[in-house]
Amino acid sequence: MDGGRQQFDGLGPGNEREEVSPGDTRMRAAHQDGGASTPLLDRLMDLKRETTGETLEPQVSEEALRASVRREVAHILGTRCTLSLKEAESLEPGERSVLDYGLPDLWSLGSAPEDARRLERLITRAVEAYEPRLCQLQVSVRLPPSEEGAVVAVLTARFAPGLIPESLSLPLRLDRGGRLVEVDDGL
Repeated sequence: MDGGRQQFDGLGPGNEREEVSPGDTRMRAAHQDGGASTPLLDRLMDLKRETTGETLEPQVSEEALRASVRREVAHILGTRCTLSLKEAESLEPGERSVLDYGLPDLWSLGSAPEDARRLERLITRAVEAYEPRLCQLQVSVRLPPSEEGAVVAVLTARFAPGLIPESLSLPLRLDRGGRLVEVDDGL
């Protein structure tokens, strides 16, 4: 680092090092044009396209936004963090870090109604923490009798202000250990 500048490999034309100052606004400008906020990886790809001269699409379509949110929710719920159930329940979404990404190990949850409510809270908090494009989240869980079938959950939410004025409903199927098996298309 030299005078407040950082070097990143592979971002310049021809994959040479490019210096980027801390105040560089190209990544913000690439996705702040009235479209939906895009995930970091997508913005980094946009920055690479900008520096290589590839065409940028100025905003995300409604269909692409729904697909991106569905994909991110699947990543969140399909990833296990090192938090205990109690720790995951006690942390507010804003208190979680990248090290806490995902759900804790859910093997200890049973098939009692209070376990279903606990899983609803855990899913809600994890999605609230890592998917800022959704708000007013509600999760309903139906646990099958012990050792039978898959856990079925439905996540409903509204898109954050400034995106699309509609809601999203994602039916989810989880295995008995809480690992995400399937995210159906949103309704």
